[in-house]
Amino acid sequence: MPGPCEEFVLRDILENETICTFFQPIVSLTTGRIFAYEALVRGIRHGSGSLIAPCELFARASEETMSLEFDALCRKKAFETFHGFRGNTEAMMFLNVNTSVIGACDTDRPHIGTVASQMGFDPSFIGLELIEARANSSDALIDFVGRYRDAGFLIVIDDFGCEQSNIDRLIQIRPDIIKVDRNIIAEIESDPYRQSILKSIHSLAEMTGALCLAEGVETVEEIATCHLLGVDLFQGFSIACPAPDLPLLELRTKARIAELQEELRSITLNALRSRRRLTGDANALADWLIRQLMPGDLDAMYPVFQEFMAMNSEIECIFLIDSRGIQISQTISSSRLMEQPRPSIFSPSPEGANHAFKPYFTCFEAFGVQRYLTDVYLSLASGNLCRTLSVKLKDETGHDLILCMDFLEEAVRCTPPERP
Repeated sequence: MPGPCEEFVLRDILENETICTFFQPIVSLTTGRIFAYEALVRGIRHGSGSLIAPCELFARASEETMSLEFDALCRKKAFETFHGFRGNTEAMMFLNVNTSVIGACDTDRPHIGTVASQMGFDPSFIGLELIEARANSSDALIDFVGRYRDAGFLIVIDDFGCEQSNIDRLIQIRPDIIKVDRNIIAEIESDPYRQSILKSIHSLAEMTGALCLAEGVETVEEIATCHLLGVDLFQGFSIACPAPDLPLLELRTKARIAELQEELRSITLNALRSRRRLTGDANALADWLIRQLMPGDLDAMYPVFQEFMAMNSEIECIFLIDSRGIQISQTISSSRLMEQPRPSIFSPSPEGANHAFKPYFTCFEAFGVQRYLTDVYLSLASGNLCRTLSVKLKDETGHDLILCMDFLEEAVRCTPPERP
């Protein structure tokens, strides 16, 4: 049971409105602008004036069944604080909505739209942040979202990728912005698995007309990796910590954006050059290998393939297919691939396998090219991310053959430029 002092602090906060609003910026590094400020609450202790952490406030409000009252107070203070600053910024304001109380009987309390209207806010400049996994009722949540979207508010899914995030509910909510949780963003520059998950979330956001926001970025490396993977918006300590002084926060955030853009420019250029080198290196390796081959003698090719792979660790598999897309050689795999443990669902394709529907085969008819480097995909030979370079050849009778080489896709690695 809570002690009397703790209980008194919460009631005193509600009765005297002794909370303050901190703001944390959300930025677009592509445009160089502050996109929005998320409003965050802090309590003020009676007497000492020290701050009370939001987690303590919300936990106490839940225990005392005062979540509705406390939510309403938080929104009121956020509107009041941001109201005096909005003429000095192009940024929106994001408000957190306690989804666990959506659907509760609160008809006698002012709604978000009512407060926004009374204070002269355009709903299109207000984002409502929802953690869909905490909603007690999907129907109530979807009804809430529908009403506020129709009123013009932006819908933001918060902490996506943690707890029990529900794809079905995401489809029904159709958010304008998806905030990717910190547990996916943390140290993403060195984790191909996290990178793949973020790419999938970003792709989902793009296909549904939403923006992707990386939440909780703490290092330049995390920002750079997310940026290279297509993320649109950023929020976190590496950009700015929450603060109550909006004019000062705006000035410092704009200066930080300029610093990050300069660093990202160098990182992005290096990534583009690296990608170009990959394409060039792949083609150069293919050209060298082709010169060593005798297309009419498969047995003679196998030792060449094996020696070639031993010299080039980035190549995982080599095989030949005919003009119908049928594999006519064994798959020569790197020794590293053959030695590493992998699930039984992954294994190199055997002679006779049909590749007719794979992009490294269909590209020739679709584009009329002589060689093609695929996008990144999951290799069924190994379970690794790879790209396939396919090159059209002629055998001794003039029939088409296609040489396929699988290149391992390295994780995105971002190294900020050294400071003088």
